[in-house]
Amino acid sequence: MNQDKCRILYVDDEPAYGRLFSRAMEDDDRFLIRTAGNGKEALHILREYPAEVVLTDILMPHMGGLDLLEEIKRNYPEIFVLILTGVDSSNNAVKAMKAGAYDYILKPLDIEMIRRQLGKILEHRRLLKEPPPTDDEFRFENMIGKDQIMFKLFEKIQQVAQSDATVLINGESGTGKELIAEAIHARSARCAKPFVRVNCAALTETLINSALFGHEKGAFTGATARKPGFFEFASGGTIFLDEIGDIPIQTQVALLRVLEVGSFQRVGGNETIHVDVRVICATNKNLACSVKDKLFREDLYYRINVVSLTAPPLRERRTDIPLLARFFLELYNKKTCKQVTGFSKQTTAILSNYQWPGNVRQLANCIEHAVVFCSGHQILPEHLSEELQAETSDDFTLTLYDSSLASAEKTLIRRVLEAKDWHLSQAAEALGIARGTLYSKMERYQIHKPD
Repeated sequence: MNQDKCRILYVDDEPAYGRLFSRAMEDDDRFLIRTAGNGKEALHILREYPAEVVLTDILMPHMGGLDLLEEIKRNYPEIFVLILTGVDSSNNAVKAMKAGAYDYILKPLDIEMIRRQLGKILEHRRLLKEPPPTDDEFRFENMIGKDQIMFKLFEKIQQVAQSDATVLINGESGTGKELIAEAIHARSARCAKPFVRVNCAALTETLINSALFGHEKGAFTGATARKPGFFEFASGGTIFLDEIGDIPIQTQVALLRVLEVGSFQRVGGNETIHVDVRVICATNKNLACSVKDKLFREDLYYRINVVSLTAPPLRERRTDIPLLARFFLELYNKKTCKQVTGFSKQTTAILSNYQWPGNVRQLANCIEHAVVFCSGHQILPEHLSEELQAETSDDFTLTLYDSSLASAEKTLIRRVLEAKDWHLSQAAEALGIARGTLYSKMERYQIHKPD
């Protein structure tokens, strides 16, 4: 059935390539194929044909592949884009990857290579959907992403979840290390048992042992009754020790014993407590350096580092920025009872090019800030925080399709108009010409605002 097939849009101004691709793929019942002759035609088709994958050439009249990629990223962030490029266009391929393309394929077409790439995309989509099914086709448990680096992480999580091995998750603050731990637990045989989160950095040195292992009545001032610790609460399930690098040496010794023999004693007690707990740890520190500095026990380090996963920073998965921005926009629309429909082209560019030192957490805060200050239907640059606006540059690059001055002028005018959301006065000011002159040039070059 058509709804079960992966919908592909092939975009190329050379009809022979489109026919070749369609004929080569027509016997593959996994795919439904449509073709377009340029970027503008492709955008028109996408309005009524919800493609899941777009393969596009770079150099095309009317609208090239890089401009099409930019429009798709802004309006259809869920689409996978594969760039087709000649061997002599490697610079454009690099630009496309930086701009958020899933991958690139060299021309002339290697159908087997394309089949492999499409098969990989189908496998990634399957991984996101099974098990369990979700309403969001790019959600793996509570994680969202379609960048290749995230799919590799999802595959590792799927494999790690099948074992009881101790896991160490490395990553900067705000990258979603807790979400990775939750996903491992949710896909494991322990999923019906407790998942206990512990922020080690928030526990004082005097209380951390009691919090983790519990205490007996009278163990210390204020201990008026026996109290189980986090490890007992997690019995049969998973305990997630966030910021593991912050625990004191004394606690590290007790933790090592739990990992080695599965037992401990409550603070102030003599009874040995046995637990069956999977341990997942996370840190934003370099624990290997902490071992060298004698701040972290070497034997504990190797015990928790049986399996190592890395939560990638947002700047290394830029393809996901529009997807995540759209997710947070819908989330904060609901919370604020607003109906902001999307982002302007310039806003999308700012979000995609920013370095995001605070990662996904910072992006979420940024979108919430923008929704609060947006009184219209579209997030504009002025709705962003001052920090992001300060990082904004008016510089941009132009892709020229020939060396004529007229072509360069036409391309420049179109890019400035798009950057200014087609406000003629602002665009004319940016170009340093009168509004009437701009209007005349738009007529001469037949530049029209898209529908």
